[in-house]
Amino acid sequence: MNHRSWTRHARTVAVVAAAGALVAAVLPVLAASAGQTLAQVATARGFHIGTAAGVRTLASSQWRQVADTQFNSVTMGNEGKWDATEPTQGQFDFAAADAIADYAAATGKRLRGHTLVWHSQLPSWVSTDRTAAAQRQVLIDHVTGVAGHFAGDVAQWDVVNEPFNEDGTLRSSVWYTRLGESYIADALTAARAADPAAKLFINDYNVEGVNAKSTGLYNLVQRLQAAGVPIDGVGLQAHLIVGQVPSTLRQNIERFTALGLKVEITELDVRIPLPADTAELTQQAADYRAVVGACAAVAGCTGVTTWGVGEVDSWIPAFFPGYGAALLFDEQWRARPAYTAVVEALGGTATVPAPPPVPSLVSVAAYPFESGLAGWGSRGSEVTTQVTTVAHGGTGSVLSSGRTATWQGPTRPVLDLLAPGKLYTVSAWARTASGTGTARLSMQRQNGTATRYENVSANTAIGTSWTLLRGDYLFLPGATALSVYLETTDTTGDLYLDDVTIETEGPPVSSSASASASASASVSVSPSASRSVSPSASRSVSPSASRSPSASPSQGGPAGCVVRYTTNDWGGGFVGDVTVTNTGAAVNGWTVRWTFAGDQRVNQAWGATVTQAGAAVSATNAAWNGTVGAGAAVNFGFLASYTAGYTGGNARPAAFTFNGTACTVS
Repeated sequence: MNHRSWTRHARTVAVVAAAGALVAAVLPVLAASAGQTLAQVATARGFHIGTAAGVRTLASSQWRQVADTQFNSVTMGNEGKWDATEPTQGQFDFAAADAIADYAAATGKRLRGHTLVWHSQLPSWVSTDRTAAAQRQVLIDHVTGVAGHFAGDVAQWDVVNEPFNEDGTLRSSVWYTRLGESYIADALTAARAADPAAKLFINDYNVEGVNAKSTGLYNLVQRLQAAGVPIDGVGLQAHLIVGQVPSTLRQNIERFTALGLKVEITELDVRIPLPADTAELTQQAADYRAVVGACAAVAGCTGVTTWGVGEVDSWIPAFFPGYGAALLFDEQWRARPAYTAVVEALGGTATVPAPPPVPSLVSVAAYPFESGLAGWGSRGSEVTTQVTTVAHGGTGSVLSSGRTATWQGPTRPVLDLLAPGKLYTVSAWARTASGTGTARLSMQRQNGTATRYENVSANTAIGTSWTLLRGDYLFLPGATALSVYLETTDTTGDLYLDDVTIETEGPPVSSSASASASASASVSVSPSASRSVSPSASRSVSPSASRSPSASPSQGGPAGCVVRYTTNDWGGGFVGDVTVTNTGAAVNGWTVRWTFAGDQRVNQAWGATVTQAGAAVSATNAAWNGTVGAGAAVNFGFLASYTAGYTGGNARPAAFTFNGTACTVS
């Protein structure tokens, strides 16, 4: 038994205990939907139907319930890539990838590894100037270290990912530029030596049909086979646009299997310009049926993996503004028509599963700093004190003074509070004593001698008024120390911290809406102009008129309300999260309205139907969350981007209304 297997077997119970408990708590809901699941239909015919997984999605009870029951294969997402597994040369970190491997083992799923050698997501040290011989050794050492760690656990490896240009020539990556085509043979040979049992694949996009790029791949495979290089299969990613399944897909699969190779559809999604209508969802179902059917019809095509389960873990909205609705389940975990199409393409009879229940949010820790530091201290030579002259809420806060470096700030150990494998929402309020700056809330995780600094939330607007920092944090197993801390990126002035909370999923509080075989998109926005982004070319769409909800809710009012609005930003947009607490009479049906301060555009939403006209935004309840009792709260979220050329900040809207009543903004 290799070291990775021994370690996993020694701690499997600890790693998956929290996941197992939550899944056991919600599985009876699915039992109400009699009939075979997608995974059962696929397994019965010896076929693999899979999904990509990330450590954050593993921590969601709703994601796990759907993934556990509907898929029999799982692929590592970002956690298996170079920047995650070997961020520093010779220092491997497998905590995140191990969590996915442990999940696959605990649920009896096949595990696909992704990816050993790619031109993207490389730490800067990989591209440091060195000789060809030294660069080749870097590649071999990495492949050997990662594939060897997972030997016996991974059924298939995407050894080399996306090596081709669209014309079928090899991409000018750091690997090809320094080593030529031989780098591909080096990677495959090293992978076979490290794990003789794993099937070795080359994976690429826009190679689904017969074209110049797929022919380049075909010719490469023939050269590798002639040279005796180990190669077992090819992966066709299949990031498709609705209505554009290549007519030569099956022919292409057959020509690769004729070489003695296995073929898998490795990253399937079918994106739709938003808002998706019934005709587009019907066409999408036909597209999924065509892709899965083409694979299932060829003996050597052994599986189809979708790149995510539903809207919550889809990469499409962030990279293709104006597109979405690309996967089998929507943002409320309801099966789309494509689900039925896939089951039928595999020879089964679909019974649409009920969505999983909505989990509650429970408090793990709260630090209002009303009577002391509560275990908080300093990270360096600065001084951390509890003060009563400045506070966000109540009468106390923490002051970090005498800071001489931006990384200094208040910190507290939390290893004893968090359970491995669980996702936590961490929030805090920060401000400077003078001037402005950027605050960052982070975790410092130590695994033996290795230390990782993991960002939770950052906000560029801190000044002499309080700013909320709020984000999710997944606690990975194996940590020997863990601390939460506040720092800045651009100032060493005095820093205040207050009202720190840590929350996590609790027992279910309500059931989601009943399953519907004809699910519809729950976001209604005018799509922004689409841009061309790899892995496949996006088509240009004209903005369409916003669609209204199919039924107008019966809205009560007036009602008092408090709104909590937070954002997590990335380069081209942000995720918005809105929680409205109803402080008035109960309402049956609601609409929340606000106006963006800049040129932000909502692309996708969950928990609400969102429409936007200019900067004005309206969010109307979903079918399952329209009733909000007195003192109760409702939550929804959205993905948004900026229009081309926009340079303004992501300022918070100044005001919100709830059924026409102005809300207090916390």
